[in-house]
Amino acid sequence: MEYVTAVPHPRTEAAAPARSGRRSLAVALLCGALGAAVALLASRQRWAEGTATVAGGAFPLTVKGSDVTGVPAALAIVGLAALVAVFAVRRSGRLLVSALLALSGAGTIAAAVSGASDSGSLDSKAAQVSG
Repeated sequence: MEYVTAVPHPRTEAAAPARSGRRSLAVALLCGALGAAVALLASRQRWAEGTATVAGGAFPLTVKGSDVTGVPAALAIVGLAALVAVFAVRRSGRLLVSALLALSGAGTIAAAVSGASDSGSLDSKAAQVSG
């Protein structure tokens, strides 16, 4: 006959790596979601401003990030889809999805940096205003 005790049985060391793996996955998913949200919000903000001189005087102009380039917002949506795909795949699939997520993040940063110094959208908006 077995006896009952209030002392818990000793845990095996295999439970610690599984918990650590889930924690790192949760942190990675949270960081990916925050990065995609920041990219989407930044594409809706004002990126450039200027003035156009027309017959009535100076006319203030502003362009949003989505007017400058649509690439960061599109890649942020790809990143969100990759975050959802992490739950659908296992092992080597997760590696492939994480590579896609890293590439979309790098592409978002590259497009935002190159679009920040681009004045073409501001010039085209000035051309529309001046006729």
